Amino acid sequence: MRAVFDFLVELYLIPLRLSTRLARYAKGKILRYDNHYNSSLDVIKRYCQTNRLAVVDIGAYDGDSTFYLAKRLPNNEILGFEPNPEPFTIAKSNSSRHPNVKMFNIGFSGITGEKSLFVTNDLVSSSLLQVGDTNEFEFKKSISVKVSTLDDFFLNYEGILLIKLDVQGAELDILKSGNETIAKTRFILTEMLNANLYDGSCQYFDVDLYLRNAGFKMHSIFSDYNHAGTKYFDALYFNERFISF
Repeated sequence: MRAVFDFLVELYLIPLRLSTRLARYAKGKILRYDNHYNSSLDVIKRYCQTNRLAVVDIGAYDGDSTFYLAKRLPNNEILGFEPNPEPFTIAKSNSSRHPNVKMFNIGFSGITGEKSLFVTNDLVSSSLLQVGDTNEFEFKKSISVKVSTLDDFFLNYEGILLIKLDVQGAELDILKSGNETIAKTRFILTEMLNANLYDGSCQYFDVDLYLRNAGFKMHSIFSDYNHAGTKYFDALYFNERFISF
């Protein structure tokens, strides 16, 4: 049976090996955006025994990523955070299907209070930072949203399994205001920028340096091919205090 399967795979791969462009297209269809979630959860389940801790989704948007995590970690409390009221409303309405999900209409920042959210034409690219590259996004309006620091919100949590960060260049600001929270977190899956898409946005090397100094080590990088270069990617880090490979 294995031999037949291998033969069929080799047969399927023939046209892909003849065309690099077709191979990249097929890869994009097979390994969709949730590949970094899938791979990260595989690592967590294999190497972390305390997998009943809370999972934190910062930058949840319409709840798609939150619900993805909820389905694959049914015994965990999944907390989704989205400051933009429009996608949050969608996420909140769908969260009732997932008993282990709680959605919060707030963002995270270096302060607890209110900040301006700069809304773009593509809502998923909205940020607490102003748009820096107008070729990528078009600024539409700014709205006032509630924000908190990690340490203020998670003061009474004993530990966190995973923090997922996708906040359009504000990752470092959030991390720096959560030193105590980060210290009790097992894994961090964060988007990292390699371009100045937003004014004052952190770059991948800034986030990497902070996390390494905080006792984390990089496990994996997830990036799709881009002919214009890699402007952003995702990386999984693990806390060496709790996890060893």
